[in-house]
Amino acid sequence: MRRSISLFCLAALLAGLSSLSAQSVVTDPVGFTSTACPANSDTFLSTSFTRPPEFTGAVQSVSGNVITVSGSPGWTANQFVHVAGTQPKTYFVLIGPHASTNPNEGRIYTISANGTNALTVNLNGDSIGSVQASTQILVVPYFTLGTLFPAGDANVSFIPSPSVFNLQTQILIPDYSGTGINRSAPTSYYFLTGAWRKFGNDPAEDHSDDVLLASAYFILRNPSTGTTLTSLGSVLVKKQTNSIATLTSGQQDNFVAITRPINVSLDNLGLISSGAFASSSSVFNLIDQLFVFNNSAAGINKSASATYYYMNGHWRKFGQDPAVDFGADIIAAGTGFVIRKGATVDGATQFWVNAPTY
Repeated sequence: MRRSISLFCLAALLAGLSSLSAQSVVTDPVGFTSTACPANSDTFLSTSFTRPPEFTGAVQSVSGNVITVSGSPGWTANQFVHVAGTQPKTYFVLIGPHASTNPNEGRIYTISANGTNALTVNLNGDSIGSVQASTQILVVPYFTLGTLFPAGDANVSFIPSPSVFNLQTQILIPDYSGTGINRSAPTSYYFLTGAWRKFGNDPAEDHSDDVLLASAYFILRNPSTGTTLTSLGSVLVKKQTNSIATLTSGQQDNFVAITRPINVSLDNLGLISSGAFASSSSVFNLIDQLFVFNNSAAGINKSASATYYYMNGHWRKFGQDPAVDFGADIIAAGTGFVIRKGATVDGATQFWVNAPTY
C-alpha cells in the first residue's frame, strides 16, 4: 500500500501542540492522507482522522446513560440524532480528560437523543457512572459512506457500479458484534446512480448516511480498477479507548483500528500497558494474537501477512526467532488489524487505551 501524509497535517499538528502550552482551549490540527487501493484487491482501511467536533465542553453530572453538560449550550431537541432525508449526521460523545482520574477517558458512545443541555448515549453494556463533573467531552459526527466517499470522488476513491449485476468498488463491513474467529463480512455497499446502496436491499434505498466506526476497520474491494482514497479531517490529539470482546469458551476476533494519521509501532499501541492484550508463556501456547494485512499485495479475501504475540516483555513475530524483539514494527496509518483474544475466565469486555505519540 502506498500512503502519503501531507506536510500541512504535520505542520498544523506541531502548531496545535505548541499552542497547548499557551492556552487551555485549542482547535485540533487538521490534515489529509492519501492511500492507494489496488485493483483486484481488498484494502483494509480505517479513518485516520475524526470529523471536526461540533461541541467541546464539560460534564456537569451523569445519571445512568445521560450526560448533562455545564452551561447553556443552546441545543435544540434531538439535533444530534440522525433523521433520514433531513439530518444526515450520526454523532458520538468522546470522553476526554479530567484533572484527576478518569477510567472512561477515550471511550466513545453514540448519541441516541439530546435535550437542551443533556445527551443520552448508547452504552452497549458499559457504564459512565465514574465520569466526574468537569470531565471534558466532545460531540463529534461519525464519518459515513457519503462523507468519506462523496459522490464527487467517483472514479477517484471508488468506481461506481453500472448496475446491480456489475458491481465495481464495494465497501465490506466486518461482523463487529459476532462471536468466534474468521468471521466473514455480512454487510457490503456499492455506489449506483448517485448514492451508496446496500447489497441485498432495495437498490433505490440511499445508504450514504450509514456510519463508518472510528474504532474499527472496513474493507474496500476493487475488482478491476485501482483507486486512491484521500482522507481529510481533524487530528485526534486525545486518547482513544477501544472495547475488546472476549469469550469464556474460545477465541474471539476483534476487527480494530486507531484514529491516527501516522504510523504507530507495536510498542506504542498501548495494548500491553492498558492490560488489553495478554502475554503468552510459550510459542506453543499463544494466548492473544495480533494479525496485520499487507495492503500493497493484491488479492481478494487475503490472509494476514504477519502474526504477532507478546512474550517475555516484548513483541514477537510468529515464524521468527522468539528471542527477537519486533516492537518497532508498525501499524500503518489508516489501516486495520485483528486482535484475537484468547478465552478469559469471565468473558468480560476489556478496554484498550491508545495515547497519541505526537
